[in-house]
Amino acid sequence: MENKPSLPFTTQALKNGASSSSQEVVDLSNLLPASCRTKQDHLVSPQIDDAGSFFACELRVNRLDGVRDWLWVCGRPMPPRPLHHQVLIGRDVTITENPELHLVWHKGRIFLKPLPSWLLDPDVWARHLLPTSSSPPPPSSSQYSNNNKDGELAACARGFLFSYTALIAYESDFHIAKENRLIPESVSWDAWRTLTREYLQGHCYASVNPRYWYGELRLSRLNKVYRFARGYVLRGYSKVDAHTVYVDLLRDNSRSPGLHPGVGLGVDRLQTDSAFQSASYGFTVFSILAPLVAGAGIVGGVLTMVVSNWLVTKDYERKRFGEMGVEPYWRNKPTKKTTTKSLKGYDTVAEESRTGVP
Repeated sequence: MENKPSLPFTTQALKNGASSSSQEVVDLSNLLPASCRTKQDHLVSPQIDDAGSFFACELRVNRLDGVRDWLWVCGRPMPPRPLHHQVLIGRDVTITENPELHLVWHKGRIFLKPLPSWLLDPDVWARHLLPTSSSPPPPSSSQYSNNNKDGELAACARGFLFSYTALIAYESDFHIAKENRLIPESVSWDAWRTLTREYLQGHCYASVNPRYWYGELRLSRLNKVYRFARGYVLRGYSKVDAHTVYVDLLRDNSRSPGLHPGVGLGVDRLQTDSAFQSASYGFTVFSILAPLVAGAGIVGGVLTMVVSNWLVTKDYERKRFGEMGVEPYWRNKPTKKTTTKSLKGYDTVAEESRTGVP
């Protein structure tokens, strides 16, 4: 007999930490947006009987799942830094409702999807987010299904909530989150601490979507990954950093030639001066070679930094995954003769996450 996975928390943060045993059934009609956009760009009113599609749209990160083996290029496998640190390094919080942009940063901005109130309600987890059984999702699966039988929706929900336990670590982070409308207004600091403590006690990296093994992702590198690894040469991953009008594009990618007015000098007597001619020749040669030497030095320095950073990043990733107790199964993609049970690490860790065996 299969058991349904346990709730990641029972604290009712929306009711200031009250026990979930006395909670009321949540009216999902109050959670749905006023309108939503279809793939054909039609505006429709979301329906309560289509709640599964709503939660999938709010949580799933299919595009990032498609480049899991390249995420190490865009960020490190570590939780995101707290909000106060984001402010400290000069990043402005920019609201996005797209989960694919959550924790993506670019040029002094970090994009964050607000924490919805329904994700803090245990009843919503029990009825809509948790899978029907404790069976783990197939490791070779690269696409999510339209239902939640494979547990991928719960993995995304757990990862998204985990990101906020990292973003809101101190009371100063809590106030920053409230100022930027990142968490529901009814949540108190004491209730948030209680929920975070309960959630982290049962946290296991094998139970969250691998996108959330990584924290902050650099948009410029995500664009490069999508251009060169996925073939989206013109669009990249996202165009939120792109020019909105062609005039700005032309201005930023063109350089006006420097206009240096000619200066009339009486230098007839210098034309026969051999010392002056030699100096002019040497200066001309220097003017030609100096940029080439400087350019070669810069290229060499950049390549050295790239190789050094690559080695350090890969070494950190290997050690970090060992500490997390997971192994990226997509790097050991099964062949036709390979079963999913032969994928090293995943089944063992997933079983431990379900049974609690250390």
